[in-house]
Amino acid sequence: MIEEILTNYVNFIRHFETLLKTKDKQDINPCSFSSTYFERKGSIDGIEYWFHGSGCTAEKDGVIYAYDITVDEIKFSQWKFSELIRTHPEYQKLNYTPEFIEHELYQLINKRNFGLGHY
Repeated sequence: MIEEILTNYVNFIRHFETLLKTKDKQDINPCSFSSTYFERKGSIDGIEYWFHGSGCTAEKDGVIYAYDITVDEIKFSQWKFSELIRTHPEYQKLNYTPEFIEHELYQLINKRNFGLGHY
């Protein structure tokens, strides 16, 4: 289930970034140039967002999607990913502990390192 949640997390972020690029007619990563080309704080398609440092927090229907970005790769911490699970009405019912989330993410990293997955 963690892999499915992670896939949904990444898909939401990519969709959000596409909305910003389309709205502002830019073909650049919003986090890379947020202060120059994009509003630092705003709302689009029901998503409240604010840029900070090297990342962004987007919130839709009370669900928090926080992340950082390097070049075109999404970078997140266990805490940021856990915030998604904690605030998502369906995922929070799973009652995942921080230790379980850490273990599952570690398993996915190992799987990816052996060429079986890609994010």
